[in-house]
Amino acid sequence: MKELLIMEDDLEMQEFYQDMLQGEQFAVTLASNADEGLKKTKEKKYDLIILDILMEGITGDRVFAMLRKDSRYREVPIIMASALDEKTYRCFQALGNVSFLEKPFNKEKLLAEISKRLENHK
Repeated sequence: MKELLIMEDDLEMQEFYQDMLQGEQFAVTLASNADEGLKKTKEKKYDLIILDILMEGITGDRVFAMLRKDSRYREVPIIMASALDEKTYRCFQALGNVSFLEKPFNKEKLLAEISKRLENHK
């Protein structure tokens, strides 16, 4: 079973992820802010991280940079999710193994992106 960490500060979005991923073959851990999420990455190694970009406190782009400096997370697939246009964050693609989901998205799009990222990471 693949371990997913979702860093999302919006309660409705957390529930959305839970609903979308319930019954799928993933163990899902939620973090309601970057500090909590970063703490969880030190406690356990995740197979994929979904990262909200616009969070209170430390923003998702800073979390992304921090994770890429950590040798355990340098290659782990990350999906950045935001209501902002994907073009705004294309510069992150040069840092490798990252993709974007523009909110709102549906279950099919979410599952397809997770599958693609995990498949490419084997």
